[in-house]
Amino acid sequence: MKTEVMHRIDWLRSWSLALILFLGLLLSACGLKTYPRPIAKDQVPQVQDLRARVRLKSVELSWSIPDQTAGTPAGAGSTFAVLKSEVNWGNRNCLECPPVSQQEVSTIDPGHPAPAVREGNTVTWTDTAVSAQRAYRYQVVMKDKDRQLISASSPIVAKVLAPPPAIKAVTVAPEPRGMSLQWRPGTAKSPKGPISPGEVQYLVERHGPDGNWETLSAQPITGNTFLDSSLAASQTYDYQITPVYLFEDTLILGEPSVFLQAKAPEALPPPPPGNVWVIPVKGALEVHWLKSEGNVEGYHIYRREGKEISRLTATPVQNPPYLDRSIKKNVVYAYAVSSVGNQTGKREGLLSKWAEIRSLMLE
Repeated sequence: MKTEVMHRIDWLRSWSLALILFLGLLLSACGLKTYPRPIAKDQVPQVQDLRARVRLKSVELSWSIPDQTAGTPAGAGSTFAVLKSEVNWGNRNCLECPPVSQQEVSTIDPGHPAPAVREGNTVTWTDTAVSAQRAYRYQVVMKDKDRQLISASSPIVAKVLAPPPAIKAVTVAPEPRGMSLQWRPGTAKSPKGPISPGEVQYLVERHGPDGNWETLSAQPITGNTFLDSSLAASQTYDYQITPVYLFEDTLILGEPSVFLQAKAPEALPPPPPGNVWVIPVKGALEVHWLKSEGNVEGYHIYRREGKEISRLTATPVQNPPYLDRSIKKNVVYAYAVSSVGNQTGKREGLLSKWAEIRSLMLE
């Protein structure tokens, strides 16, 4: 019995000594007492807006560079890799289906993007290794400077079909409300095979002085006419009209037709500001906007509360911002801005898009 008691005492002493040594090491380990925290999900740069357009014998992918890496110097940060796999046509809309033989087909350094093209924070890469009546699944992954995987975009599937025929005889003519565009549709030929892409629609784009090409129609339009009323008087514009099929969720583009050097009328109401936003300040809401093109006398500010719309300015204000102090707490307001021309009659143009905000704090 005595021997058994002594063994138990020795065991307790050994266990206590081990515990003391462990606690001592833990407390003296340079302050590291827990496992490192994983990087929060919203801190991981990831491509969020991968888009695909099908052109003649190619698929054009485009995406925005994540804010976390947009300013990274060339060669010092992350790279993009394009992953591709062919999809069985019957499973073309199954994004959850596992890819078959997915391959990395291109690596792109944002600092030196060739063969891709970078404009601002947008990267565009074209895949010419495609065939008609096929579907291809793409993902864009990001890798760090050691080529280790950081993140992957959501997959997107491009369905390759024959493009619509080019349009004919584009005419552009000024009229009192803006610029009228008209064209004759091309002779439609249905693509070979059992798949019908539907009716031909059109994308209308405009290139103004000192600007880039901008899409005037948020969605492809039907018909063969378009009125551009967001012009600056006496300015010269180029137009581009592209026939498209919208097949499921894939945009299939034909050859664009371009009309150059169309001059706007001299007596047009000015276009609205391109961007309006609202900032809450102490006891008020502050309305900001980007100035309009052309010669502008000033701006009128409109407010919408529920279904009621009122103009807040009796005379045009010269410059942003505009301070609205006549607001109530916890009410949803929307603001829009129009431009007033400085020509004879001082015509007021169209309203901008509405910018919505809730007035939470008034103090």
